Amino acid sequence: MKKLLTLITLFLVSFVYAQENTILDYDSTISMEPSEVVSSAILNFEFLEANTIRYIISRNDIDILTKDINKDNGPQMVKTDLSTLENGMYEIRFIIDAMEVKMISFNKI
Repeated sequence: MKKLLTLITLFLVSFVYAQENTILDYDSTISMEPSEVVSSAILNFEFLEANTIRYIISRNDIDILTKDINKDNGPQMVKTDLSTLENGMYEIRFIIDAMEVKMISFNKI
């Protein structure tokens, strides 16, 4: 009985730890270049698994633009047109599986 309880405990700890690592990995593997944007920016997704990524661009807590990206397996770069935005500071939030995994501030010049 003790062996079964130990195995269940190890499984649960491993499961919880694996879920936390996935979320933390998104934060370190999503980036945007450049941080001062004229007309477009490059979004970099360095994680391997395929997923649907939603990004939301907002200014002063008002959502301006929302778009979904269907990411394939492996790293991927996506060019996004930001020419329609007015000059100023913005935030881009990345959402995967209904969870916000990254937020980046940028300046449209």
